[in-house]
Amino acid sequence: MAPEKGAHRIVFLGPPGSGKGTQARLLMSQFGLEHISTGAMLRSEIESGTPLGLQAQGYIENGQLAPDQLVRTLAEKALKTHDCQQFILDGYPRTVQQAIWLCEFMDSRSITISAAVNFIIDREEVVARLSQRRINYRTGENFHLSDKPPPQDQSEYIITRKDDQPDAIRKRLNIYHERTHPLVDYYSDKKLLVPVDAKASFTEVNEQICNLLKLE
Repeated sequence: MAPEKGAHRIVFLGPPGSGKGTQARLLMSQFGLEHISTGAMLRSEIESGTPLGLQAQGYIENGQLAPDQLVRTLAEKALKTHDCQQFILDGYPRTVQQAIWLCEFMDSRSITISAAVNFIIDREEVVARLSQRRINYRTGENFHLSDKPPPQDQSEYIITRKDDQPDAIRKRLNIYHERTHPLVDYYSDKKLLVPVDAKASFTEVNEQICNLLKLE
């Protein structure tokens, strides 16, 4: 099934630290696309101490992927909430098995993914980026010690995520290349893959995405 004209149901692929969340938030403000981040949902569940969050906590803090069924539950709930219309899926699917389920889920609603944007970036660049990332735990806003330092008046709320420690970062990258990178071939075979140079500045990456997806 070919994507219908004007539909923007987008999957973001790429290793942690490649800028997927930043670009998703930009596109949300520019074009009104819903940003569905399964990682943010998981962290919210963990902070709220829900049964699902308690189940996921050990995996997340050790830099591992949460179990398929757990993330599937979150993704399905979010897609139904937004009626499967005009969204960016950030962090799902993370395995080919999840991608197959997503395809079946979309087919059952006679719609389809319009593009899979692949954020291409070197491994060491990712380690450098994530090692300097900080987060305001109250708002969820990301900062970077070199490029976007957190404001002084927010200092008491700024934390380093446990999975942004160097050892955890490298473990996450190993898992990504083993389990998630095969999605590049999966979406390439479906002629949905859109590669972008994620090493560029966030404005340049945004321009690439908008041009390649013909967003206006």
